[in-house]
Amino acid sequence: MQRLLFAVFGLGMMVLGQAALGRDARDYQADERRVVDCVEAAERTRSATGVDLTRQCVGQQTQVCDRVTEDTYQSNKRMYCADAEAEVWDRMLDSAYSSLLAALTKADDDAQKMTTLTYESAADGLKQAHEAWKAGDKDCDFARIQARFGTDRYDVPARCARDRIADRALLYRRWLVGKLY
Repeated sequence: MQRLLFAVFGLGMMVLGQAALGRDARDYQADERRVVDCVEAAERTRSATGVDLTRQCVGQQTQVCDRVTEDTYQSNKRMYCADAEAEVWDRMLDSAYSSLLAALTKADDDAQKMTTLTYESAADGLKQAHEAWKAGDKDCDFARIQARFGTDRYDVPARCARDRIADRALLYRRWLVGKLY
């Protein structure tokens, strides 16, 4: 009986210990469909009115995640929620980059067939710009340093990375529809 009591007590302490340590990163969610829907609605608005509201879609799912996810450690929650949304934006970025690269490759091929002049490849330019962008992520390191000693040292870089990825995804989506600015 004493062994059973210790086993039950030990199991209870393990469960409570896990709760006290916070949730696992995979427990944090961002609804990809809602992000895509928001961006597509904002793009339709921009097309109809010229007003770009796409940037307002960034961070919405981080806020939802922060509201609905229980966690003992607020900095963990803010960081993991921003990371979850960043993953959504990263998939959007990859998709937009692939589509843009394919479109530019076709446009390069078509343009090259129409002239004997040396033609600078837009697809190659995109590849170079994308590689340079991927390598230039020091701004989020700076965001971490600016936060100094508080818990913001953890969640500010996550939000910075989310925003950085989202901004690039939105840029590539604009370029896909011929808006080069």
